[in-house]
Amino acid sequence: MLCLSYCSQHELWRVQITSFQQPSTAVTINPDRGLTWSLSGVCISLHGDWHMSVRFISKITDHGTLDANASDASFSVSVALGESATGEPTIRTTGCTCRIDQLRIRLHGGASWLYNIFMKFVERRVRDGIQRIICEHAKNAVNNDWPRKLASLPMEVPLGLYNQWLFDYRLVSPPALKSGYVESFYKGEFFNAGDWTEAPFRPSPLPSPSTADHMVTVWVSNYVLNTVGYVLQKRGVLHYNLTMNKLPEKFRGRLNTTCSVSSGCIGALVPCVGGKFPNASAELEMFASAAPMVGIDPQKIIGSFAGVVVFRARLSDGSLAHLFGINITAKITVAPRLDGTVLKASVASSENVLAIFNSSVGPISTTSLQDFVRETFIFPKLNEAGEQGLTLLPNNERVKFTNAGIRLENDCIRFFTDVVYTPSTCILYFRP
Repeated sequence: MLCLSYCSQHELWRVQITSFQQPSTAVTINPDRGLTWSLSGVCISLHGDWHMSVRFISKITDHGTLDANASDASFSVSVALGESATGEPTIRTTGCTCRIDQLRIRLHGGASWLYNIFMKFVERRVRDGIQRIICEHAKNAVNNDWPRKLASLPMEVPLGLYNQWLFDYRLVSPPALKSGYVESFYKGEFFNAGDWTEAPFRPSPLPSPSTADHMVTVWVSNYVLNTVGYVLQKRGVLHYNLTMNKLPEKFRGRLNTTCSVSSGCIGALVPCVGGKFPNASAELEMFASAAPMVGIDPQKIIGSFAGVVVFRARLSDGSLAHLFGINITAKITVAPRLDGTVLKASVASSENVLAIFNSSVGPISTTSLQDFVRETFIFPKLNEAGEQGLTLLPNNERVKFTNAGIRLENDCIRFFTDVVYTPSTCILYFRP
């Protein structure tokens, strides 16, 4: 009986990419099925050193250089988008194909003339192995790496100085794939941290896009803004004490109880206040008596507010004397604008209805207080809130938004933009 055994070891090192042809790439939307990312026209050439060691009866070693070229390679991977039970986006592969049209390997040095005779068999096995490995890595990335990245996306964004508020971005349905675009719906509700009580009203249906004329389109419904008002009212946040030092310097004199008639201070507008409490300053306690509501149509945004303002006089001894109270109902027309991807707004006009109650200084005409109330604190406070704005899309150092614009529609604001993506630079090192 004769028994022969052998073992072999093959090594490559100092491998360098000598040429690379950048492929063309495309993302295709397959309606109701998923997305397909494809690459085509890949060509790459490599040069390196090889070493072979075979133990067969005796040890045989050989070495030399190698040139390899792969041309007309193509690759595509298809994915399906979904929604988890808790509203996070999900992704999984539904298929992968990889094809290398031609792979050529040539060895130089040593007994390369002999090895190259059998290289076509090696090329076929190497090509099949590379195609299989590429799809295995692609599926692993989509099914394992990408879900971890999606899971790290904030679905509940904290807001406020102490993160006491949350904005809920969770999906309310799986993404829908249409012809030419992907459509997804998010909750868009404002909450107090730790209190997930739903608002006592429901959002109006959002429109589907008539055209996909921009790369990204975002609809923000009035439901989003109304949940903000509801939560702030519920938590007692819409309560503010206005004193002289909280006003811009040019407006501070308006709270004086003694001034000339032309100065327009509270003492001049309501003479009985100046007569009863001269040389004092007024302080205002303001609070909403109902949650503010916002309505949107194609021409305008209107906010409806109801609140109470209590006027008091700060006397020289530091005590407060009650003056009178005002019930205010107001309809404010708002002009929206974009600052990058931040939706901001300013007050364009208002209609106010004032009713005096519990006056300690006698009868008061509301006519003289209309402009005072509006210009002293309603417009400034609303413009201050509007200047803070609402971020419609998160910022990213690699993603830039261009050609952005907004349009008013029934019950919502439509924001549209194009996107420029700058990929990171990848450098490959082959250690000798």
